[in-house]
Amino acid sequence: MINQELKELNLTDNEIKVYLTLLENGILNPTKLAEKTGLHRSYIYDTLERLIDRGIVNTVQVNNKKHYQPVNPKALREIFELKLKRIDEIMPQLSNLFNATKEETRIELHRGKRVYLTLIKDILSNVKKNETIYLIGIDESLVEKIEPIYLKQYLNTIKTKKIKEKIIIKPGSKKISHQNIEYKELDSKFLGETIVAIYQNKTFIFIPGNPLQLITIESNKFASSYKKQFNLMWNNAT
Repeated sequence: MINQELKELNLTDNEIKVYLTLLENGILNPTKLAEKTGLHRSYIYDTLERLIDRGIVNTVQVNNKKHYQPVNPKALREIFELKLKRIDEIMPQLSNLFNATKEETRIELHRGKRVYLTLIKDILSNVKKNETIYLIGIDESLVEKIEPIYLKQYLNTIKTKKIKEKIIIKPGSKKISHQNIEYKELDSKFLGETIVAIYQNKTFIFIPGNPLQLITIESNKFASSYKKQFNLMWNNAT
């Protein structure tokens, strides 16, 4: 039981064996410690140095020879409480570093005939003035599913907020005539069957089928990666 609890304090088996032997016997020299623990003297010296560094073993001179003694077990609590106090002191700095690099990634899956409303509602609620929305592979099969009332509201919103849309489509795909929408065509072999929309830190991936499926991903890194892919495709489109 004692050994297990001491392990919880990050003491090794050798350190525990040497420390408990010193508690039982008081002051000992390395030779006696080796005899009583069964450890080789080289292990004894290494272990004693670590215990001294931890502050739970001290050295004393007996007849001009170095011996070792344990600190009072009560000091163990004080040692680890001091370490906890030091951790508490630097915790605000550690938390700031953690939060600076932390990015929460949220992924959701939607299914149904009207999953396009998830994207439309999100844009209507969150897109700010003069932002740009990037779309890849959108075609009439999806546009035709959007009810006229929602499409009209969406087009009015991007006009009012001066939102730009850049859309990469397959050659011959249906286009919506709107001053804020710019199209470019790219060979269908580079587009695949999915439809992707990117803006802010969000990526929406539509997967054709019955029912239609939509994956929404909130991640700065993921959105940034898709924007780079979009730009590469946009520069090669006509």
